[in-house]
Amino acid sequence: MSFRTSVRLAALTTVVGAGLLAVPATADAAIAHYTPQSVCGSSYGTRASFNLPGGTSTVYLTYSGSTGKNCVVTIKNSRVGTPTLTGAYITYGDGSGRQQDAGNYSSYAGPVYLYAPGQCIYFGGEDYNSGGWWGEGPGWCG
Repeated sequence: MSFRTSVRLAALTTVVGAGLLAVPATADAAIAHYTPQSVCGSSYGTRASFNLPGGTSTVYLTYSGSTGKNCVVTIKNSRVGTPTLTGAYITYGDGSGRQQDAGNYSSYAGPVYLYAPGQCIYFGGEDYNSGGWWGEGPGWCG
């Protein structure tokens, strides 16, 4: 390879590399920087989770042995940074004591907490794509 070819190749590599760095990210490419523990609290361990239809958000049920409370949060997997309908709820197994949070949120809904010693619970969530509330339970009796 001649000196002239080497210089041209180095210049082309620099221009292409700089162009790749300048490509903007799309809104759907944004990554949520939240975990159930960063929202509910560091003492909360994840007990269960499920994706809402289309995988656009994930609903997490967590529990803290130190507080004795359950916590639910719905974390967005798409349209992060754009306010859209997002919700989370938790209730006793008989349907009473419902705690919920829903609104147009950019990253997550919740946290919602429920102290439920010796009782089973339902938990769930919704988002702009789910067509309503989705849930699981009764379960996690304790």
